[in-house]
Amino acid sequence: MSDIAWYVEASLIGEEHVYCAGSLAQCVRRWNRLSQDERVMAFIKLHKATDGHTRVERNEIEHLALQPDLARV
Repeated sequence: MSDIAWYVEASLIGEEHVYCAGSLAQCVRRWNRLSQDERVMAFIKLHKATDGHTRVERNEIEHLALQPDLARV
């Protein structure tokens, strides 16, 4: 996960709800503001033109949210 650029196109998706559509950095920041219940159901979908879609689950999002680079993007 650490090799993915913060500006890659992504969507933060919950149960029947899209919380954010934009860059990976925007989606991770929005995930930080979700309630604990919303975080359980939420995931990030990365949109890659060459590989299709990649799903990022909660444990990976938690790891991304702790990255110091997020504050600089």
